[in-house]
Amino acid sequence: MVQVFTVGTTEWRNKGAPPPQLTDKIGPPKALVEGSLHWVTDVGMGGVHRIFSIISFELADEVFEEIPHPPCQRFVSRNYGLSVLNGRLSAGGLADELHFDIWVMKQHRVKESWVKQFSFDPFVLGGPPRFYTVIRALKNGGIQLQNGDRSLVSYDPVENRFETLQMSGSSYWLRALPFLPSLFSAKATMNLQL
Repeated sequence: MVQVFTVGTTEWRNKGAPPPQLTDKIGPPKALVEGSLHWVTDVGMGGVHRIFSIISFELADEVFEEIPHPPCQRFVSRNYGLSVLNGRLSAGGLADELHFDIWVMKQHRVKESWVKQFSFDPFVLGGPPRFYTVIRALKNGGIQLQNGDRSLVSYDPVENRFETLQMSGSSYWLRALPFLPSLFSAKATMNLQL
């Protein structure tokens, strides 16, 4: 059962059952783009490749919708994820054993607008390929990534070079999140009486 609560109201609204691809194991949404929450779901096998689906929940209309996936919908592992890159939905995963591809949807919900923006050798950092999560775009045209759960790296596509960002202390697990400061007050924006 999907329930929605709007700030400034006093009760939850029932929106019915979620799409069958969204199970209780799916976890929190991975991207918020153009007023929609996005999840990537594993819908099974297609030969040796996994087949994925992208589901969105439109916050304004409160409806679920399947979003067109990149042309490379088949990836060789479960390491397929969503993120936001320059305000646009992006999807990344191992296209084959030698390429980790990151696609960006230039126009939301338009299948033909997917563009492969980055492709790199996942072995470049040593060891077996790990999953890379896009954290943010860099001013030089590169990106900052989280390498599995262990390190932050920056990738320069012009030089095809990675640089591991050194951090003090030793944390066994790492979870990096982009932070965008806001000068908007939730209380003022929603006209709340707290």
